[in-house]
Amino acid sequence: MEYMALREDSFRSAVMSMLPVIYAVSWEEQRVEQSVIDIASKSFKTPVPVYKWSAAVGIVDPEGNSVPDTHDPAQALSWVVSHGKTAFYIFRDLNRWWDDPLVVRRVRDIYRGFSGSFKRFIIVSPRLEIPFELEKEVQVFDFPLPLAEDLDQVFESARASYEKLYRKNVAVDEHIKNRMINAALGLTGDEARNAFYTAMSAQLDAESVATVLREKHQLTRKSGVLEFVEHNFGIDDLGGLENLKEWLRKRSVIFKKEARDAGLSSPKGVLMTGISGCGKSLCVQAIAAYWNLPLIRLDLNLVYAGIINNPEETLERALRVAETVAPCVLWIDEIEKGVSRTPTGAALGPPARIFSRFLTWMQEKEGMVFTAATANEIDLLAPEFLRKGRFDEIFFVDLPSESERAEIFAVHLKKRKQDLNAFNLTNLAKASRNFSGSEIEQAVVAGMFEAFDGKKQLTEQDIYTAIGKTIPLATTMAEDIKKIKRWALDRAVKASK
Repeated sequence: MEYMALREDSFRSAVMSMLPVIYAVSWEEQRVEQSVIDIASKSFKTPVPVYKWSAAVGIVDPEGNSVPDTHDPAQALSWVVSHGKTAFYIFRDLNRWWDDPLVVRRVRDIYRGFSGSFKRFIIVSPRLEIPFELEKEVQVFDFPLPLAEDLDQVFESARASYEKLYRKNVAVDEHIKNRMINAALGLTGDEARNAFYTAMSAQLDAESVATVLREKHQLTRKSGVLEFVEHNFGIDDLGGLENLKEWLRKRSVIFKKEARDAGLSSPKGVLMTGISGCGKSLCVQAIAAYWNLPLIRLDLNLVYAGIINNPEETLERALRVAETVAPCVLWIDEIEKGVSRTPTGAALGPPARIFSRFLTWMQEKEGMVFTAATANEIDLLAPEFLRKGRFDEIFFVDLPSESERAEIFAVHLKKRKQDLNAFNLTNLAKASRNFSGSEIEQAVVAGMFEAFDGKKQLTEQDIYTAIGKTIPLATTMAEDIKKIKRWALDRAVKASK
């Protein structure tokens, strides 16, 4: 069995070559079949007839007539073996009958009988399952999902159908259209078309992009270990962190065709480490919002629970789904708890195998799955996990500086509809020395509760009172924080200037 992940033109080449038995792995059954029909009708001097089989209807000839007594797969395969004419035969979901020795034997007979001819036997299924006896006879193709140019055609087809059906024009802004197409990458043609139809029921605007992204939400939910995170936290909601913001700005050009044509490759990801409560998780959400990408969280606890047979297979499925949804941001929170170094001489159990598979995937993944991981105890991660090539950069999120604390106060006061002119942000920043971002937020929240209880507007004094009652983590965990800072001194890039 040979495995090839190729574009449709390569699939055409395979069908045109001397490969008698082909296994097309795809959810898009209709698209695969149409591709086969196009090849059969346009690539030969004399069009080749195409027969289709499913357990529901049996074999159907090119004119749409059913062949009697072919519902049973073994009988259908026997009919194919005895059918002397040159033709293409498409069998849907035949892998469901691999436990029948007669089915496997008949496929081997077809391989021998079709070799050296223009006859083709094509199995179509979203699941790749090959019995041992057929591993040398079957060539497998991972039929690709539509690219941007394919989805552009799907969009225009959906628009034409919508306008004809509802007899109204669909106004299209090219910028919004391109964002919708980018958002649809990773969907099948049918899924994208349905999402476009739904978006066209209203004016096409930024909300239309969210409509398309919600279709991807369904994919992640079905995986069992991935969670689609609705991010309503933008880059402007982050106080400070100028180095991180500048890094993101420079790499946002990858979404432009000119950058891809210039040979720029997609960024792989970032690892956010630092002091608890300083905004590592918020940074991840801001990245997804800044790049207008869906945010997907991978729960490694569910991976180890092995909800799909075993942890390794569960992880494999999660990574496949993430690549299907791409472009996206894959968020792994507190990654050191699920992917940590294995003691020398330890048995090669699930953690070691998960670690090895994840390393390989991070190095070799081709789709735009931007991995954004957070770690509080980064020293637990193995050196090979931290080297360049796994992540593009390791950012250290420190306690905010005085100017950053002023920005953070502004963000949280504005978020709660307070008049910033009523507060001296500089003085509040001075009073909250060594506070983390989350501690600043809680000071604002506590002050608002005090003000509400006193039936008055929030004042600066209410926040000072809350600050005075707070013992920051920098005080209670001083030794641990010093250790984190020492580690990051020459191993990570400061997120703040």
